[in-house]
Amino acid sequence: MRVLSAVACLSLAASSAAAQGSLAGSVRTADGRPVPQLVLQLEGPASRAIVTGPEGRYRVVDLPPGEYSLAVQAPGFLLSPEPRVTVRAAAEVRLDLVLAPAPVRERVVVTATRGEAAASTVGMSVTVLDRDAIASREASSFLRLVQDVPGVAAARTGGLGAQGSMFVRGGESRYARILVDGVPINEPGGAFDFGSALPFEYERVEIVRGAASSLYGTDALAGVVQIVTRRAGVGAPPDVRLEGQGGSFGTWQASLAGAGRAGRFDWNAGAFRLETDNQAPNSAFEETAAVASLGGELGQRTTIRFALRAADSTHGTPGQTAFRRPDLDASFERTDLVLGGSLRHARNRIIHQLQAGVASSDQLTKNPLDSGCYVPSADGMTGALTLCDFPDPAGFQNDSARLSLGYQIEAQAGGRHLLTAGVDVERETGELGSRGGDLLSPQRTNAGFYVQDRLVLGRRWFVTLGGRLERNDSFGWTAVPRAAVAVRLGHGQTTILKASAGAGIKEPDFFQSFGLSFFARGNPDLEPERSATFDVGFEQRFLDDRLRAEAVYFHHDYRDQIAFSLVDPTTFQGTYVNLGKTRAQGLELVVEAAPRKAVSLSAAYTFTDGEVLVSASDFDPVYAAGEPLLRRPRHQGSFTARLGGERLSAALTVVAVGERADSDFQFIGLTHNEGYARVDARARGRIARGIEAFVVAENLLDRHYQEALGYPALGRSLRAGLRLRLGGSSPSP
Repeated sequence: MRVLSAVACLSLAASSAAAQGSLAGSVRTADGRPVPQLVLQLEGPASRAIVTGPEGRYRVVDLPPGEYSLAVQAPGFLLSPEPRVTVRAAAEVRLDLVLAPAPVRERVVVTATRGEAAASTVGMSVTVLDRDAIASREASSFLRLVQDVPGVAAARTGGLGAQGSMFVRGGESRYARILVDGVPINEPGGAFDFGSALPFEYERVEIVRGAASSLYGTDALAGVVQIVTRRAGVGAPPDVRLEGQGGSFGTWQASLAGAGRAGRFDWNAGAFRLETDNQAPNSAFEETAAVASLGGELGQRTTIRFALRAADSTHGTPGQTAFRRPDLDASFERTDLVLGGSLRHARNRIIHQLQAGVASSDQLTKNPLDSGCYVPSADGMTGALTLCDFPDPAGFQNDSARLSLGYQIEAQAGGRHLLTAGVDVERETGELGSRGGDLLSPQRTNAGFYVQDRLVLGRRWFVTLGGRLERNDSFGWTAVPRAAVAVRLGHGQTTILKASAGAGIKEPDFFQSFGLSFFARGNPDLEPERSATFDVGFEQRFLDDRLRAEAVYFHHDYRDQIAFSLVDPTTFQGTYVNLGKTRAQGLELVVEAAPRKAVSLSAAYTFTDGEVLVSASDFDPVYAAGEPLLRRPRHQGSFTARLGGERLSAALTVVAVGERADSDFQFIGLTHNEGYARVDARARGRIARGIEAFVVAENLLDRHYQEALGYPALGRSLRAGLRLRLGGSSPSP
């Protein structure tokens, strides 16, 4: 009887299990981006909390038959109306969900975790500029595009094309990892000149603030910046886009781009040409560039993608014309190439990805003629020394290349863990020095292994833990950790508390490690420059996601900074040592509002308290201990208002930058740069089907200021142009 009873129980259990159903599907945004680690609430005969996995997929088994509804547990995303589905016995029902954006939308970011994630779940400070935001800014350069990003300060030595630097949270301009379509493009040692970076065919720009070497290795002491090339829209018909514009300072620009799909493959390609005289003598800038993106499906689970960006530019370099006569023969030539490819294989709970890339930058500084000596002066002050030109008829070359190869696996474990692990290998080479002498030809190989766990606890806690073991040819082995947490509180989870902490490292540049000059001998025993960062803050949404406010306190310590040091004062022989230490702390405030469909407002303010703790220089008092950090303003803010829709729109941006420490570097004695406020405006309207006219004004009030001492910024600049779009989905006027 006991045996018969056991058999009966097993038969009943098997029958009950067979009577259950299952539900599966995926979750994507309206523009087709998957959303992993998203909490969905399933209600019906059974109640379940579901966490999406890689590619935004989910699957729920053992569901009693009946009618169910799904609700999204995330601010900034909408499922309206809530989808309903009927689950039947012994069957699996598929329900794919598309999230509509709220008036103040949530962003999906890749750079913060090396995989798709809703920004509110990563616990880190992230800004995402999507295609619409980039188009609405009508920015003339990359630095103008990011001018209102909190925690970011920019300085350019003159007009368009002049050397441009970006400082993230008080870090040096070499302290942010720069990626294009996943390919690292920093010069060896972290430097990157944004002067010739123009926002052409950008799909998205992501800026992560805080040390991120746990994922990216060297250079990510203060943050990471990633530029993604535009792709053909999901389901969008083929289109061709032509644009021409002209304006102040002899500026003109023309571009041609197109996108489309052919079967399982999509493509986007474009080219443009820009020329401008700028304002100062010998400051003309011209650039020719091309971009391309090609991707497709190699079966149901495997995708392949290639991306290319190439640019060739020339810029006259007159020097600090506010203090001296312009150098009329000096110039700077640059050719950049970025080529990347990825192969991605996705299964239900696992993603394998292989990525390879090459980034090269060939730079040549020319100064063929001796322009003579001069005595610099400014504001009634005269330099202490007579300075002379140092011509180099052969030119100074700074060519570098970085080859990168990486493998990454992402897997869902236990339903609530999203595990990521990977390995990166980079090969750096260079040809540096005066072409009139022997060139320095260094090479270096770096490798790193990283792991990360993204965990959902309950329905409100999102925890990220990770670390990296890095091996660099210059300094050997080192380990860097990172942790972050985000907690959603309140009804509707509209309050988000977040905090993150991490460590960063940066390798020496080639001259610091391998230099052969008697006066600046390289030091092969240098340690990496390091950072330890943390931030804590909150985000609050109001009025059904029509208003969002965010506040973040940050603290960054930068130490072991590499500085030049004299070994013998009598012969001026020197080398490089790990000496400097600085600190930056402050507050970032952001407010976004969309009170009506055709109105959006945004404001940002950054307070940065930066200080030199241990001097990295014996030669310039602006680097002395106790001094504020060079070219990083204590106060910086912006306000933007946008009105209108697809037919007609206008926008106004005000950028205010406070006084900041600087140096004339001409022995005049100037140590501070005055603050300034700049107003930019733009408007556009559709004049016929597929034809759009636009006008842009930068520095509308014609303010006189210098982003870097000695280099006057452009005065009022007006541009106007036409865009023609053939095909696509342009609505009728």
